[in-house]
Amino acid sequence: MRVDHGASFATLRRDTATTRALEPYRRFLDKAPDQTLVLTLQTHGLPYVTERLMQLDSIYFAPVEWGGTMPMMNWASTGRQVRWVLRDPATGRENMDIAWHFRRGQPAKIRLVNERRAFHGMQHPIHLHGQRFLVLAVNGVPNADLAWKDTVLVPAGAAVDILLDTQNPGEWMLHCHIAEHLSAGMMLHFTVD
Repeated sequence: MRVDHGASFATLRRDTATTRALEPYRRFLDKAPDQTLVLTLQTHGLPYVTERLMQLDSIYFAPVEWGGTMPMMNWASTGRQVRWVLRDPATGRENMDIAWHFRRGQPAKIRLVNERRAFHGMQHPIHLHGQRFLVLAVNGVPNADLAWKDTVLVPAGAAVDILLDTQNPGEWMLHCHIAEHLSAGMMLHFTVD
């Protein structure tokens, strides 16, 4: 006789040990960010037609785009004409001129703000090397289901709060996981010591 396990597999369960282990991090939900990072874009020397089409693309707002809403715009420009930017609004520094320092064992709250009014706003999968983080909130809405991540998708116009677990000392990088954005400058350096 065969046993049907379908009902037990269809039942949603919680890992209570993991939930308890993550509970101490919830106190950071209401904490002000330690760092803020604005995700944006700078262009120069684009052909007029490309520039106009990119502006039209920015009028249409897809909250989540699985691919570019106008991929021809990405093909019509190069890294010499488009510079994807991570900007620290506290210092004005951008991309590899940013050099954040975090103390080992002291979690740091970082707010990622994807500028909606950017010339060609789009989502960015932001990836951190060497560290894990929790997504605390998206657009101010607390995340009830905490889980360790190394990449988070930041939709155009969204603000995402993450909590960096600074347990791994060393020199690390934060960058957009879209290769064209990374190669056009969208990365920064940070140290955990």
